[in-house]
Amino acid sequence: MSEVPFGRVAALWRFPISSLGGERLERAALTAAGIEGDRTHGVFHAESGEIAYPGRDRRWAALPRALSRLRADGALEVSTDGSIWGDPAGPRQAAALSAFLGFPARVRRYAGEGPRPRYNRAPIHLLTTSALRTLQTILPDSVIDARRFRPNILVDTPEELDGIPEYALRGRRFRIGGVTLRGTIPCARCAFTTLAQPGLPEDREVFRALLHRFGRDLGLYCEVEGAGSLRHGDAVLQPEPAPA
Repeated sequence: MSEVPFGRVAALWRFPISSLGGERLERAALTAAGIEGDRTHGVFHAESGEIAYPGRDRRWAALPRALSRLRADGALEVSTDGSIWGDPAGPRQAAALSAFLGFPARVRRYAGEGPRPRYNRAPIHLLTTSALRTLQTILPDSVIDARRFRPNILVDTPEELDGIPEYALRGRRFRIGGVTLRGTIPCARCAFTTLAQPGLPEDREVFRALLHRFGRDLGLYCEVEGAGSLRHGDAVLQPEPAPA
């Protein structure tokens, strides 16, 4: 079956620790569980064991301003200021994270194998620049940046496309680099999108617009049907529709 271009990869992100800011990648390896190293750890209250939920509980609202990344050797690092990095399980960074939040917190790996309860719809979040442009038109005074919506893959789509063209990939297989994906359902968003992140101010109008104009959705969940790797700039190819 012949393929037609849909767009190109404009950015790739991995979020090693859920709720923290992530790292931008030039290349990513994908398995059935998603981008390798993505959302493997969470932040928990050190005394109650409660999981962080920044979009619902203001006690955790500062977390998106902290950052997480993986070193080349796979070691996990966290930073609360973007300059000092370290092992989140180490005493220095554990104390820094707790001080940052104002209560005792710790980072730990999610238990078990396979999808976790909060991320079991599909492992990949895909978003297009068309969707961002559409939202920016609705909110001309807001800072609309892909990082607010925490996609794994941002696809640059033609200027003439408006709305949310990624929805055309629902239920369809498509290819990016050496990876085959299948679009599933729209990404449901929460008040997390309003929170401040490095370089992005808090803006409650963002979630209000998503709620009232898009039914809270923006972007597309995708499953990985053919593992492989992809890079910044790779073409996104979808099957050409069959003739009528």
